Amino acid sequence: MFGGEKMSLVILLLLPLLLPAEKHWWEREPLSIVDVTTSIGRGGPEDPAKSVGRKLGLFYNAEHLEIMDMPAGLDDEHFHFRTKLAARQNPDYLGLYMPEAKKRGLRVFVYFNVHWYRMAFAAKHPDWRQIRENGSPVDGVYETGADFCVNTPWREWVFQLLRDLAVYRIDGIFFDGPIYRADTCYCQHCRDKFRRRYGRDLPSKSVRKGADFARLIEFQASSLADFLRDSRRVLNAIDPEIALYMNGGLRASNWATARLNRVLAAEQDLLGSEGGFLSGDLTRVPLWKPGLNARLLETQAGGKPTIIFSAASHKPWTFSLLPAAELRLLYADTIANGAGVWFGIDPFSFQQPEMEAIAGMNRFLGRNAESYADTKSEARLALVWSDITANFYSGADAQMIDIDRIPQRSEVGNLEAEFSGLAEGLLRAHAPFDVIDDVTLEREPLDRYDAVFLPNVACMSDRIASRLRDYVRGGGRLLATFETSLYDDSGVLRKDFALADVFGATGTQRIAGPARWDFMKPVARDLLLDGITREFIPSTTYHVRVKPVTARTLLRYTAPLKGRYDGVPALSDEPALLVHSYGRGSAAYFSGDLGGAISGFRLPELMDLVANAARQMAKPVVRLENAPGSLEMVVRSQQQGKRLLVHLVNFTGEMTRPIRKVQPLTRIRLSIDGQWSTAKALMSGQTLPLTKGSVVLPRVDEYEVVALEK
Repeated sequence: MFGGEKMSLVILLLLPLLLPAEKHWWEREPLSIVDVTTSIGRGGPEDPAKSVGRKLGLFYNAEHLEIMDMPAGLDDEHFHFRTKLAARQNPDYLGLYMPEAKKRGLRVFVYFNVHWYRMAFAAKHPDWRQIRENGSPVDGVYETGADFCVNTPWREWVFQLLRDLAVYRIDGIFFDGPIYRADTCYCQHCRDKFRRRYGRDLPSKSVRKGADFARLIEFQASSLADFLRDSRRVLNAIDPEIALYMNGGLRASNWATARLNRVLAAEQDLLGSEGGFLSGDLTRVPLWKPGLNARLLETQAGGKPTIIFSAASHKPWTFSLLPAAELRLLYADTIANGAGVWFGIDPFSFQQPEMEAIAGMNRFLGRNAESYADTKSEARLALVWSDITANFYSGADAQMIDIDRIPQRSEVGNLEAEFSGLAEGLLRAHAPFDVIDDVTLEREPLDRYDAVFLPNVACMSDRIASRLRDYVRGGGRLLATFETSLYDDSGVLRKDFALADVFGATGTQRIAGPARWDFMKPVARDLLLDGITREFIPSTTYHVRVKPVTARTLLRYTAPLKGRYDGVPALSDEPALLVHSYGRGSAAYFSGDLGGAISGFRLPELMDLVANAARQMAKPVVRLENAPGSLEMVVRSQQQGKRLLVHLVNFTGEMTRPIRKVQPLTRIRLSIDGQWSTAKALMSGQTLPLTKGSVVLPRVDEYEVVALEK
């Protein structure tokens, strides 16, 4: 009897470990979040019942609520909630709002800007300010304000505001920021903390290579992580169901801001990024921008929910809405790639007809929420975005806030163009792929991928090179371009490629170009050149001078012409495309900026080469027929592969952007591997006949999802 009681006690103690942990509210359903920008302070606060009703009328299930006026930055005089830190007591709008939101089921993240403060408020707290490398305090933030440093006593001011906000039974806090600047922070608090940690002085932020710069990036990112961790502890001590996340790092160079998602994700409950902000000349913005960013966030989030922030306006014009078709495409490309949705709108947009586009997508997501829960990618190909290269390489620029950019230091090897060009080649070939990063290459299993594409991953650690070597030796396939592996992980130039043996070639450290009217020429037959029949192919702009050792040459550059009409070019001995067997795998190395040529000129032969590489190196689960290259396909699964979801995003517009009308596609055929019993189009609600592993989809407007069940 006693033994039975003891066993029962053991079972009771172990039960919490044996049962699956209950999900937090933000993990239970896909989030659709609205942020009504500067909603307080434009004609006064709106009646809470009316405000909640308008957001629910667009079928959002969550919001970022602004309850701190910010016409020129944040201060302590414009809080619309109760806090002892308020210099002036304003009406308690949050106290009126939260009961209405709770009653009607609208989840509320309080929006808290932690990187923009009024100059008058900053003048009262000079010891909180971010300091430039030249010793001057930061000003001119959004032209009007200042910024504070996470290592100063300002952090305690933030923590007290979090305690005061948490008592309102809010659902979460969203930090807009914090960030560093390109020439900050050199305040005394940062100097002291850096010296305690590393035993040396803060290095210059202007020297973007070497061990000192690597330590500086690590220090600033870890300082942001410290701030997030302590903020989360403050909230969790009051209510563990209050979520915390911030405006995270972009698929860009983040050295200037220190927003390194791989460092910061552990201290947040969700991972979000402005991956869907469209600005300026949209013909130069990838159609599939939000989806590419969603793929990278999924890689970096460690299983936590991800959010892509999209602005409903065409930046920088805050009150100029994008057309309805663009809004639907932003939404569709986000959810197709596994992320939740955030839309920033202004208070005047509710009555605009374009809002029905978002409302319709929200209704669809609500009806089909189960098809977006616990999904995983079925891609067998990975495209690498290298944060290390973005931070150390001279061919990478840096995005700060909104549309502000720090230009790259060299025109050679544009990293964004190289990545976007290879991504476009894959997307137009309907090749499913994931976006992975340096951490994946260094620490995580690669065997789920048949192939890994390296778009100018110039800066690479010895460990990553070793793991890629093992991956290919074991049967994996690589496609690499330009200066891949020619620099170490602190941006220092090597004498040769770290992957020279895998490429079967040696690099000379010399760059040829720019080539403005020159060519490449096929010199051997191979499936990578399938369908490429022209004698001359336009050259990439730049290329690394390499020498094949054991690799086979498929393309060579022609000798430079003096002018575009300087006769028929002669063949040079400089290889453009090499293929090499290595162990049980193989590598294809393109010595030029292949992605940049595609991104800049959409050269058909080069896009065909990328498509051929995808087909030869990684067999997809689903294949499309009768589909243009403007139709994106994403394949995800649920229930350990028993349910397959084929997402189709149709970007077939009117040959301009912003897209005002999408051309519907008809009779799209999907051929699917495996045995499936039923197929249904979720957007149209149609049941689709399955014939010998294929489905014909009658029509695709902006978006459709085909759900297949075993």
